[in-house]
Order: sequence, then C-alpha cells, then structure tokens
Amino acid sequence: MMEEELGVRLFERLPQGLRLTAAGEVLISQVRRWRRELKYAQAQIDDLRGLRRGEVTIAFVEGASDFLAETLVAFRRDYPGIDHNVRMTGAQGVVDLVLKGHAEVGLTFNPPTVQTVRLEASLIYQIGAVISPTHELAERSEVSFSECVELGLIVPNESISLRAVVDALWSRTIGGVSRGFITANSIALIKQLVEKGAGIGMMTPIDVAGEVASGALVHVPLSDAIVPLSVFSLITAGGRTLSVPASLLVQVMAQTMRDKHSPGVS
Repeated sequence: MMEEELGVRLFERLPQGLRLTAAGEVLISQVRRWRRELKYAQAQIDDLRGLRRGEVTIAFVEGASDFLAETLVAFRRDYPGIDHNVRMTGAQGVVDLVLKGHAEVGLTFNPPTVQTVRLEASLIYQIGAVISPTHELAERSEVSFSECVELGLIVPNESISLRAVVDALWSRTIGGVSRGFITANSIALIKQLVEKGAGIGMMTPIDVAGEVASGALVHVPLSDAIVPLSVFSLITAGGRTLSVPASLLVQVMAQTMRDKHSPGVS
C-alpha cells in the first residue's frame, strides 16, 4: 500500500468515511500537478510527431467558400487531429466574430483598417463579368460594364460586401442608383442563375474559382479604366495569441494565398 511505502498515514478513517491527512493533501496535490504536466508533455510529443490536436473556429464570407474548402482539404491531410468549426456570415459579421473571440480565424473582403484587426495575408482583386460559357460575351478578352448592364445584371443585395463595389462601379460609369435585373442575397444563387443564362454577374476571380476551373462559368475582366478594388483578407484579432491549431491553419492559408492565388488586377 502507498501508506506503507511512504511510512505515513494518507487518510483518517472516520465513521462517516475517509478524510485526507496533511500528508495526503500534499500527495494528491503532487498527483494533480503530475497529471497536468503529463498532459502538457503529451501535447508536446504530439507536436513533434505531427499529431497536433484541437479545434479551430473559422468565420468566412460566402465568396471564400472555394478557397476555404481547398485549404481545409489539404490541411486535414497533414493535421487530421485538428477539428474545424466553420461559420459563414457577411463581411462585417466575420470581423465581429473574430473580435469577440467567437472565431479565431476570419476570411473576408475589405476589412476595416484598425489595430484590433490583424491582417495575416491579403490579395487584391478587381470584379469582372461572370458569364455562362454559352453567353455571347464568353469569348471576349474583356467587356465594358455598360455592355453588361444592357444585357442584364444579377447583383448581390446590400447584405453582401460585393454590392458596395458594384454600386461604386455603377456610380463611376453609369451614374445614379444601381439596379439589377435580379438581386439576390446569395453568391451561390447568383452563380447558379448565371450558369443557367439568366444574366451576367459581377464578382472577383476568387468568388468563382471553382466554377471557372470546372468550366461551368467564365470570368471576363472589365475594360473600364477605373474599377474599384476588392481586398480579400485573412484576419485574426490583434493582440490575441492564437492557439497552436489556429496558428498552423493561418500559416497554411497564408502560404496558399501566396502560392496559388495570384491577384486579379488588370
């Protein structure tokens, strides 16, 4: 028995049960500390073996879906022990979730330039015409915004940050209040409508990367001299230390942005 080995009493035997002695309290404190240190050592060993564990919550805008899916598939091959909780919301919603600590990592467009938001990586894009492969403009190397307006636009509503970019382009080229043949609150729905020939969309190359790669859609640059820029950014909260899993994911995402997605600025 432990008491015999240590030569002290660890428990007082009372009618109502057992109670730790002072020596017992010392021993149980050491055991608890040992268990904490063992858990920490196991985590370090897992790191050395590449078996990192944990969970990362990611907030993202709908237009980043293809990029996020591509990154997570590759990331999980290297780090299968890390779980991911992904939450889609609007551009400002991504910022809010990151700053409130409800998400460690965010993917958004045009984040605010403030100290509380840390830009881990950014890419600059220009919106262009998103067209069905069978559309009359699909073979063009570039098109004007006014041409697209005449043929019918499908635009996002005000809940999507891309709408502000479309509004700015409309103001610079057409004038007045922008309007669309169809207005929708879903990037996915706009892409489906464009694919079925319902009109022309206005998006950045990253919004339609998957569809362009598969041949389902075509992205044609705009010929207009001044096209507002969209900044696609990987963000975290400034002044906050990331968990090991989140830090690993940020590194992989930033590298993917640098290696595989060139800025679509003409």
